[in-house]
Amino acid sequence: MRIIFKPEISSWSIFSFSGKGFEGDFWLLPLLILFALSIFYIEGRGKLRQIYHAFLLIWHSLLTGVIIYGSMQPETKISFGTWGISVSFIWLVIPFLFFLAASILLIFKERKGRSHIPVYSWSTINVKPLIFALALSIIAFLFFKLGTGFDWLIKIAVGTTIVQWILLTEAFGKPYKSVIKKDLI
Repeated sequence: MRIIFKPEISSWSIFSFSGKGFEGDFWLLPLLILFALSIFYIEGRGKLRQIYHAFLLIWHSLLTGVIIYGSMQPETKISFGTWGISVSFIWLVIPFLFFLAASILLIFKERKGRSHIPVYSWSTINVKPLIFALALSIIAFLFFKLGTGFDWLIKIAVGTTIVQWILLTEAFGKPYKSVIKKDLI
């Protein structure tokens, strides 16, 4: 979202792919977003579990591989400019190895039949979280437009986009039915 609403402060780089806002290799970021959302969507649909497992392994293997490779490069850092944080890649290796191991364990348990796999309709999504995520786009837009540099308004806008991601995983992941409780009088 920051790339769309505040391109002048949105530079990024992954190996030889890089850009600032819409300039450069911008196609990579929407591709990664679509791939991530497709993992959440397929995960809740059960019938294509093999594709979900493959996508999950590809995602975590690539991320972990990039982190391990980056940690072996001299003075490689990851920077969270909005928050003023810059850390060495070496600090990311353990968490990413943990997530890769957790995904392998999940796949192993599912293939052995040790866990319940819910199956949802392909046309079902959670509309409420999707509407909230879209509504937060307006709030993020306003804060990105009002903010300058990396001030507190930009921090609120970035925090808003993090909440949007959580809502999008809820919207596309595991659909649920709304339950209306009736008061008994």
